[in-house]
Amino acid sequence: MSRSVIGALALVLGTMTATAQSGSDQNLQIHGFATQSVLKGGANNYLGMNTSSGTTAWSEAAVNVQDQVSDKLRVGVQFHYIRLGAFGGDTPTVDWALGDYTINRWLGLRAGKVKMRWGLYNDTQDYDPGYMWSLLPEGIYGVDFRATDLSQNGAELYGSIQLGKKAGDLDYSVYFGYYFDATNDGIMESLNESGLVFNGSVGGKTPGFDLRWKTPLRGLKAGGSLMAYDAKGNLTNGTYLQPLAYWQAYYAQYEHRKVFLSYQYTRLVQNQIVTITGTAPATSSLKTPSWFAMGGYHISDKLQAGAYYTSFTVASAADKNDPANYFHDWVASSRYDIDSYFYAKLEGHLIHGNAAGFYGFNNPNGLNTETNLIVAKIGFIF
Repeated sequence: MSRSVIGALALVLGTMTATAQSGSDQNLQIHGFATQSVLKGGANNYLGMNTSSGTTAWSEAAVNVQDQVSDKLRVGVQFHYIRLGAFGGDTPTVDWALGDYTINRWLGLRAGKVKMRWGLYNDTQDYDPGYMWSLLPEGIYGVDFRATDLSQNGAELYGSIQLGKKAGDLDYSVYFGYYFDATNDGIMESLNESGLVFNGSVGGKTPGFDLRWKTPLRGLKAGGSLMAYDAKGNLTNGTYLQPLAYWQAYYAQYEHRKVFLSYQYTRLVQNQIVTITGTAPATSSLKTPSWFAMGGYHISDKLQAGAYYTSFTVASAADKNDPANYFHDWVASSRYDIDSYFYAKLEGHLIHGNAAGFYGFNNPNGLNTETNLIVAKIGFIF
């Protein structure tokens, strides 16, 4: 593990521990994780790292502290550190910071910097120990876009409605707030490489919802989400405006005994209006359907293995056979829990196309259509 991630983790953990020791509240809890990855791939460099040569440039750590102030009120914050090649930085940032007030089973309120519940994994992708995969499907839950997609500044209403023994339960989340594109992740780099260089921050409002049906069949749930957002910002040579975009997700998940299966389909429809100083506004449209299918098996209490396939396409592109307009990834993964504190992951990727996760700045000679990648990760939980 790099010295920078150890230092960031020690700094945040020390601050949190001092806070806990100074108070008498036994409901205060501190948890977190740290990971270090090694990646080696083919000719293409991936996710802002020099993976073609082999790299240890993905280090990550998070610390969260939560206090159950009363039976109904909980407050919490999570600090996060990531170094993902050219992305991230040496200073921890705030993933989320909120107050959570539960009125009853079917109605609660969260406010502050709140995670957005969208699809199967958006609101849980900030906790690596919680799932087997080293990399979630890139076209949907890209680790290089995580800093922007995870949370928003605003409020969320949530709850669970009992439909009866024969109908199951319905969980819901409705939120509204504001977000800003992270300056140190792949979203801003993608915009820059498309010729959009901003003078200041980019962001907008984020209305959205998620409905999740826990069916009467044990272990099976299905649902749908809508994350909507707009954006505006000043370019160095003009202005940028994105009317409200709509990112739909439909999903199902089954977990029972040793088997886990999941499927998700998403569709993003986004328009943008770019006005270069002295010229007329130029409008463009982006439509990107994507999906994944996952499956896994708990071989033993410590070992699990699985695979997934994901597809991401730029349906609005004129040439759909251009590798720049599609991304297909076959993945095989495994995880071994060494003990209560340490775990290890090993994962292989066979990628066809380069519409997601690839950047021009570290692929100056262009991109091959095929990319092979091995990811080995060690993690620590506390």
